[in-house]
Amino acid sequence: MFRSISYIKFLLTSNNQHGIHSPFVYDYITKCLYVKQELKLPVTLKVLVKSLEYFKYESIFLVGDYKKSKEIIKKHCPKIAFVENNADVILSNINDLKNSNLDLSNLPNDCMLLVDEIHQHKDNVESWKNLKTEDNVRVTIDMFYCGAIFFRKEQVKEHFKIRI
Repeated sequence: MFRSISYIKFLLTSNNQHGIHSPFVYDYITKCLYVKQELKLPVTLKVLVKSLEYFKYESIFLVGDYKKSKEIIKKHCPKIAFVENNADVILSNINDLKNSNLDLSNLPNDCMLLVDEIHQHKDNVESWKNLKTEDNVRVTIDMFYCGAIFFRKEQVKEHFKIRI
């Protein structure tokens, strides 16, 4: 029930590319997320695979148990390296991220953190809100199913809700 109500609230407060005034986010949405591809994947993995290709990321760190996801990532992005330090992308669900000892303040400028299940439960929504307030977090994109966080120092702190 919580997720259904949360989704309705999300739909009422989110936009598509027409409400975006950040060139970085606009390009990411229109040239990456909205590009049609025949990917029969869960939404978060679809966002991940498209992002890996769009940003030409070379490495990923999976926080938590992502065995099936790892195989899917290998299939769609065979050149991606799975690492634990200095990753270009970090994939985690919100609970694993909370329980990890990942230091967000030391992540590289161009790193993307993709957080799964941000609207699954009320606690997850609160955790997502807390992540957005971290000092070095510059851009957050709430896509309901997942959220993307960017740490670009050159970017003004902005938060977006985007329908994908």
